[in-house]
Amino acid sequence: MIAPARLAAYEALRTVSDGRGDLPHALARDRGRLGDERDRALAGEIATGTLRWRAAFDHVIVAFGRRPADKLDPEVLDILRLSMFQLLHLDRVPAS
Repeated sequence: MIAPARLAAYEALRTVSDGRGDLPHALARDRGRLGDERDRALAGEIATGTLRWRAAFDHVIVAFGRRPADKLDPEVLDILRLSMFQLLHLDRVPAS
């Protein structure tokens, strides 16, 4: 099962990546569905941090994936970015 905060962050990233909206509006919509303030904060931190580090993550993904980022499914690319942010930058979130 995917944690609600992570799902909200993913949905916000998909909205931005697809060009359907900007991050503040996507976060307002997707975090609004979360009942817990900690989940809302985590979703915002994940989405914002993932976009902040996007270029660095894409460089690593391309280097280790051995194919251009535009050849990956956009959903997979966003999941890889989101996962990298959590693993590398969130110290209170367990790697599992």
